[in-house]
Amino acid sequence: MSSKRKMMAYGHSWVDGDGASSPSSCFTSRAAVELRLELDNRGVGGSNSTGTAALIAATPPPPASLYVLMTGLNDLRLGGESPSSARGYAAALQRIFTAIRRASPSALVVAVMQPYLLDFSLYAPHNLGSNSLIDQYNSVLRRAAAEYSRVALAEADDWDPETMLSADTVHPNDAGHASLARAVSNRAKVNQTHKTHINS
Repeated sequence: MSSKRKMMAYGHSWVDGDGASSPSSCFTSRAAVELRLELDNRGVGGSNSTGTAALIAATPPPPASLYVLMTGLNDLRLGGESPSSARGYAAALQRIFTAIRRASPSALVVAVMQPYLLDFSLYAPHNLGSNSLIDQYNSVLRRAAAEYSRVALAEADDWDPETMLSADTVHPNDAGHASLARAVSNRAKVNQTHKTHINS
């Protein structure tokens, strides 16, 4: 598989496809099809950012033209308001971005900002999150991305938690995955056109 036509995906269960009705409905699969890239999906359900960083350290990412990252939701659902959890997230992002940049210095990285949920009260001990914490962690992601060239942020502008979350309240349904896929593919296309560092 040529690295010029390859998309690597890392992160938590949303990346892995939880909530989607089929593997092809996962947002990473949809985005890869839209961008005409071959997908290597290394998302791990239940993982946090530290776990993703450890995975990348243990098996350095192969060269690719596009890397997609979505992580942090499990950090905030477990860590809640703990400052150490947010610091751990920031440190993990630095390790992840550094490792990817080392693997493919000129490749684009699209980091997906976490959309809102409706209910954080289930699945203890992962029940400490909130949408205000999502805002906080997205700010951490924005600051980390700004430190690296060719790292762009993707935000699902049409996200609607009322209609885009599955019955488990944690994962996106097919409509949610489609929304995230649009965000990723649109951001990648903008960067392919302008070849600039975009963080908004």
